[in-house]
Amino acid sequence: MRSIDRIKQKFKKLNKKSRLLIAAVAALVLAGTSFSVYAKYYKTGYNKGMAIASGFYFSSKHMAAHEDIKGLTMEEIAAGYRNTIIASVDDWHGTDTHSVTVEVKNYDSQLLYNDKDLNVEYQVNFMLLDEPIGANYSVKYGSTTKALGFNAGKGTVVSFTGTLPGGGLSADGYELIVAKTGGAAYAPSDILMVAYPTGPDYLVGTRCIAGIIKFDYVEKEFKIEDSGFEIRKTWDSANWKQDVDKESGFIYELITSGNYTGSETTATRKKIQLKWDASIFKINANDKYYLSVAGTPNYYQVTEGGVVYQVMEIEVLPYASLKFVFFRNDDFETKVNAMTSSTNFEEAVKVKVL
Repeated sequence: MRSIDRIKQKFKKLNKKSRLLIAAVAALVLAGTSFSVYAKYYKTGYNKGMAIASGFYFSSKHMAAHEDIKGLTMEEIAAGYRNTIIASVDDWHGTDTHSVTVEVKNYDSQLLYNDKDLNVEYQVNFMLLDEPIGANYSVKYGSTTKALGFNAGKGTVVSFTGTLPGGGLSADGYELIVAKTGGAAYAPSDILMVAYPTGPDYLVGTRCIAGIIKFDYVEKEFKIEDSGFEIRKTWDSANWKQDVDKESGFIYELITSGNYTGSETTATRKKIQLKWDASIFKINANDKYYLSVAGTPNYYQVTEGGVVYQVMEIEVLPYASLKFVFFRNDDFETKVNAMTSSTNFEEAVKVKVL
């Protein structure tokens, strides 16, 4: 108490100007503390506003922005917004497994992407909306694969987190996989996908994108529309042997079709068996299909009805026109001369779908 009294006495002895100076310094200290707290919250609000105003990009080809579902759980979204969320169908053509890559991106185009100081942290969720029938579903990211389960009448939520660096185009791809189980006949299940930013703090709650996807299974069909030697189109049916005798090599054409398409690298291929009388013909040694199977179990000989056939099993695309070149082998003249019709010549090469 004596110390406090002494301080009071000293303060009274100060002149008015000195007392005002001390009060001003104290006020500045308090103002500085208040300003630093205010500045912190102002900066957060400013960053949030700038991120939105200057173009915050968070998108996906398979998902679209939905304002109404921000902050909701996957179960709440499934129950209340299933019929309003963008939906897409991916065709699954006749294979045992199929997949599609769902990307989460920090850009809308090659020119519109997040600034270099805006590294977006996010979470993406997947959930089955229907009980899976005849297939299992999973999601793969990098080396991690998580199964999409369905228990007690609802799907289990599978989640991943990631970061999209700013300053350039950035995207994370999640492989959504469906595989037939071989049990019940397959029926497609809707899969709900939801993604939203989780950082920086000022981006939380600003965006939520969602989508629904299902795999529509199409039974594969593949057939050989036409096959045979090209010479049959021009030979004289009454004197076909004379026309054949003029040739040293013969082009065998094969035309395929099916109910599914794709590129050279992505289309589903089908295995066929091409076989020929090995004593009459030998295939062009530079044929690309021959080179792909020579020396493998897909290139072998069989004996049928006393005839030795060379067999080549290859995978080919639908809607393809294939040409194989055959040359005469040792018994060509002897066997052709013994043939009673052009049909015998044509049947020296046979093809079928396996």
